[in-house]
Amino acid sequence: MEDEFRENGDMDFPDIGDDDPEETVQVCPVCGSMELYYEAGGVEGLYHCKNCGYIGSFIVEANEEMARLIREEYENKGRNTAL
Repeated sequence: MEDEFRENGDMDFPDIGDDDPEETVQVCPVCGSMELYYEAGGVEGLYHCKNCGYIGSFIVEANEEMARLIREEYENKGRNTAL
């Protein structure tokens, strides 16, 4: 058990390959738009989406693929309700 610790007492964790972190952007959880701005400040500020009108404190940190999927789902819902 002692061989799991370094000399300074820290655990020796394996390298998990964070050399190339994936780029993410903040997007609207409803429509996937990056057009967000602070509606109100404070500790838990509210974001406002210029695209769909969403107002809330929750936003999504998404990579390019995830943002695309959110936008596609939003667009598909819009087409289904237009009937």
